[in-house]
Amino acid sequence: MEGIINIYKEQGYTSHDVIARMRGISGQRRAGHTGTLDPDAEGVLPVCLGTATRVVDMLTDSDKTYEAVLLLGIDTDTEDISGEITARGQEKLETLSDSEISEAVRSFKGEYDQIPPVYSAIKQGGKKLCELAREGKAEAPEARSVNILDIEIVSDIVGGELRDETLFVRSDAYDESLQSPGTTVLKIRDDAYIDRFGVNGGSEEDRFKRNSDPEWMKDEAVLSLRVKRLAIRVRCSKGTYIRSLCRDIGEKLGCFATMEKLIRTRVGNFGIDSSLTLAQAQELAGRGELESALIATDECFMDLPALHTKEKFDQVLENGNIMFFRHFKEFIKEPVSPVRVYTSKGVFLAVYEFEERRKLYKPLKMFT
Repeated sequence: MEGIINIYKEQGYTSHDVIARMRGISGQRRAGHTGTLDPDAEGVLPVCLGTATRVVDMLTDSDKTYEAVLLLGIDTDTEDISGEITARGQEKLETLSDSEISEAVRSFKGEYDQIPPVYSAIKQGGKKLCELAREGKAEAPEARSVNILDIEIVSDIVGGELRDETLFVRSDAYDESLQSPGTTVLKIRDDAYIDRFGVNGGSEEDRFKRNSDPEWMKDEAVLSLRVKRLAIRVRCSKGTYIRSLCRDIGEKLGCFATMEKLIRTRVGNFGIDSSLTLAQAQELAGRGELESALIATDECFMDLPALHTKEKFDQVLENGNIMFFRHFKEFIKEPVSPVRVYTSKGVFLAVYEFEERRKLYKPLKMFT
């Protein structure tokens, strides 16, 4: 089985868990994912099977889109609500206007130096930082340049208590009767966002249950702390931590912040609308129909121009050799790079790049 299956990673699974399950479901031992998602996070995790595993590093480099609920008023050691509270900013929070919050969120568009979270899979001395952090041995990682290609607030900004469950409703469907003690009503301006959360005036209590219950979950005084919530959408470069972005927004506002919920909605060309849960993939496999969910490897590169070899030069391509203009069916007036390369019969085999110095194409990635 060769190709890519767009999996929707559900909460509680690690990315490694997904790969292990997909090996069993597909019967294909060669499998890889295209960018780790935290166990608490959900969303798009394309799984590459067979020769498609060679595209893993290229997909990992793709832009990604996330949607998250930002919780203003507290800071935690994990930078999400699974951790212990390390700082509070209710006094400053009370003085902030919605326009100040909106301006601070928008100000992160562009490149900036981000310090990744200590609780992460980044390696330090050959060991994961999260493991070192649990042992009390982790050192803060170095800042890295990330690019926030787009960031926007897709909800209103709502005050409430830390204990509140979040109720998502469409702005035009809001009814005051939905507001009740223990609930924060978050009005969403984007219908698609609501659809992804699976909500139309319903609670997300079960969907986002925590992996662990931190100590503050037992403290009534902490649970009654005043906080503010808002939903944001972020399109960013690889290596961006949304948890750390939330933290940095809180620091800029002076009130602290942490991430409450996270869904990855897109990796490159793979969107959440076409994703399958592991249970759905298992069901298809049980009916012998899993291949119907396979996405051809070249689908990852549809934004690249395509070239086709002349029949007598198919072997040149299959062997992964350098190629000149005369090898292709297409007339190349102005060379473009990189390109998808197919045999004369339309079989996708490689991505090539143009080398200006020698005026030829050389293989960037082979899929034979």
